[in-house]
Amino acid sequence: MSFSKPVSSPDARDDGFPHAGSNVSLRERAYRIRRHALRMGEVQGQGYIAQALGIADVLAVSYFHALRYRPDDVRWEGRDRFLLSIGHYAIALYAALIEAGILPESEIETYGADESRLPMSGMAAYTPGMEITGGSLGHGVGIAVGMALGLKRKTSDAFVYTLFSDGELNEGSIWEGVMGRRTGGSTT
Repeated sequence: MSFSKPVSSPDARDDGFPHAGSNVSLRERAYRIRRHALRMGEVQGQGYIAQALGIADVLAVSYFHALRYRPDDVRWEGRDRFLLSIGHYAIALYAALIEAGILPESEIETYGADESRLPMSGMAAYTPGMEITGGSLGHGVGIAVGMALGLKRKTSDAFVYTLFSDGELNEGSIWEGVMGRRTGGSTT
């Protein structure tokens, strides 16, 4: 399996790499993701801030180097999928979605409020760019395998990425998902 993608093509915006050719470094993107998360934590006076600070680099590389997406079309069929299995890390994903231009920065002030698109625990039905509702630990891998198999059946070249925590490795559903990948022929 190849992980390389043409991130510097002249038509990068049309290829789903909206930040190709940007002069903003991954280090700066990770810094901004951390700042957005800290601002959201300040709004509510709580949140999984340590997790957001720790995972910001992974999200910066994901959204500004690896993933194909269109900020103005979050349901674009050709997009890569990023699944956050650990729903309590939602504050970090929201920060990345803001930095990626998928969500407006003005929504930081609504974090955790009633009727907000940024609830304290991630919910896909509320938040554009959030592929799954996480929270029940261990489900992300199985969902990713199913999603990858569906995309393969559609002959899509989209990738499916899953972020899960070390604590989830103790969940049987992680291992069932991994075993299902082997029997299902997925290339995730």
